[in-house]
Formats: sequence, C-alpha cells, structure tokens
Amino acid sequence: MRGKYPNPVMFHLARLKRAPMVSSLRGLVSWEPMASPEDGYTVVIGCMAALPDVAVANLNLMQRMTIPSAREVVLVFDRPADQMPGGLAERIDEARGSMPVKLLHYSDRQHAVAERFKWGWVYAWMSWTIGIANSSTRHVLLHDLDAMPVNPDFFEQRYQLAKESGKAFFGIRWYKGNGIDPEDKLATTFEMVLDAQRLRAETNPIDGFNTIRKYDGRGVDFDTFLNSQTIIGSSGQSPIDEGDMVHPSQLICQYTDLMAGRNTTPMPRTNLPLMPAYMHIGGRSGPMNEISEHLERVGDARLPFMDRVLDVSKLTAQHWVWLDREARRLAEAATGAVGDELQRYLKLMGQRVEANGI
Repeated sequence: MRGKYPNPVMFHLARLKRAPMVSSLRGLVSWEPMASPEDGYTVVIGCMAALPDVAVANLNLMQRMTIPSAREVVLVFDRPADQMPGGLAERIDEARGSMPVKLLHYSDRQHAVAERFKWGWVYAWMSWTIGIANSSTRHVLLHDLDAMPVNPDFFEQRYQLAKESGKAFFGIRWYKGNGIDPEDKLATTFEMVLDAQRLRAETNPIDGFNTIRKYDGRGVDFDTFLNSQTIIGSSGQSPIDEGDMVHPSQLICQYTDLMAGRNTTPMPRTNLPLMPAYMHIGGRSGPMNEISEHLERVGDARLPFMDRVLDVSKLTAQHWVWLDREARRLAEAATGAVGDELQRYLKLMGQRVEANGI
C-alpha cells in the first residue's frame, strides 16, 4: 500500500483510532453559507488562554502594519469566557490600536472535548473553524499565534495574491508528508488565505479536520483543511520571504510539552528561549527578568521559567545566534528598539550559551 501506511491493516487501525475523535468533534462547530460577504479579509488567530501575552504581542505588531483591506481581527481563545485571565480584554483593547478586534471563546462543551483529547490539531481546527464561521468577509487569513509579521505589508500582499489567483485556498507552499506529495497541489495552512464563501457553501466544518482516507490510491493522513481542498478542488501557492516573519518552528508545541512535563531533555536547537521575549513584547516581562536574575546570580543552564525548569545546557552557539537575531528583529518591529530589559536578557543568555561550549 502506498502513502503513509505500509499496509492496509495499519491504515484501517489508524482510521479506527481516529474515529472516536472525529465523532466527538462532529457538530461542535457549524456555519451557514454567506449570502453577501464583505470585500476584504478577516485575520483569524487561534489563541491560547495560557499564553495571552503572545496574542498581545501579535496585536502590537499588527497595529503597525499597513492593512487597508483588513476588516477585522478575530481572536479565538481555547477556553470559555469565564475562565479567561483577568484584565486580558483591556490589554487587547489597548494593543489593538484602531484595528477592529473580536474576541471569541470556546463553549463549555467545545472546551471539554478539546481538553479530553489535548491534541494540537483539535485546537487548531476548532479555533479556525469558529473564526471562519464568525467572519463576515469573503476572504479569511489564518494567522499562527506564534508567527510575528515584521513586514508591515505582509498581510495585504498575501490577500492581494490570493484574490488575484481566484483560488479557494492560497498558501505559501504545497504540502508534503503523511502520504501527500507536492504534486498533489494541496496548500499548507500556514498563513493561508481562503475563500470563506466557498468553504461555507461547499463543505461542513468537520470536513476540514485531520482525515485519514485513501487518496489517489494512497493511504494519507490529511492535515487541517487538506480534505476540504480535495472537495473544492481549487488551491494555489506562492512562497514568502523568510524575512517577512519571525516564526520559530514548533515554539508553541515545545512550550506545551514543557508545561506538561514532556520532552524535558535539553535540546541543541530548542526555540523556547524566544518565548520569554515574546511575552516581554506582549507586556509581561517578569518571566524574562527572572531568567536574567538567575543567570546573574547562579549562572547555571537550568533556567526558571513559568514554574518549570528550562534546561539550555545543550543549546548550541550557532542556534543561539539565530534566536538572538530573531528576538532583536521582533523587538525592533514591535517597538522600534531593543529595550534595556531585553538587551540584558540576550547578553546573559549569550554568555550562558558560550559557556556550553557547543
């Protein structure tokens, strides 16, 4: 058997394992066809209540962007409204500037189901489909929480390219993996612009969830919205410039694993040292300053972070150079300068990594 699964038995076992999840999610999100969608686009961000500062940091950057065609930013948080951190709505209101921002939250039932599975793709699918269901524009841009746009024209450029292409799904590259090849011409969801009018008219929300099925004679495991793309059959792509964004790979996953006590082994290329900088730019400097104080006082590689230990003893000098550069790019885009607190943190971390000798 071609594709992700080596034989039909493994394929059917994978489908059986995924089936209870799909059954639980079916009907949790619904949408209606759009009769008269507005021109322009909506930016939808799936947000974590545990990381409100990252959402605020994103808004700090977005209010400095040139986005004349953007009608609204929709932040979808992964908890019910009564479980959100106090004061967040006021911080978001301050950070948004003149941008219209809508806050949405999971219902009690949606939250309970997501918490039961604790799988990142459940949260991604649920947050994005809730945002799409509540958008009034024809086009929707799916923006990752930890992707920080430092090119002020980035959103507008992606929207115009997608609109001119006439495609229902417009990404930055063709998807590769899980049995899917670039020749299938299915776009990745990262910074995707999609046609919400077509999506809501021609598919159901559950169609966009991670689907294990046969496709072109192969057993595949479709990522979010890949199955929807096969239903509508209209996908395009155009690459982005690496300098358009600060987006450290797997940052949210690494943070989630650290908080859950998983994968605590020191990693040579961990991106977690960027998280305190993200939080600082979002208005919460305490975690970053605590690490700085630890490095000045103790100096060892076991850093205190959010009531956990972040071990950077295997972090390489080469990777730190990249992290340092990205943190500075982010700060300069968000505030115009690298402030004293961040400068102190980066200097001390650089000294710590140099002492690793790797």
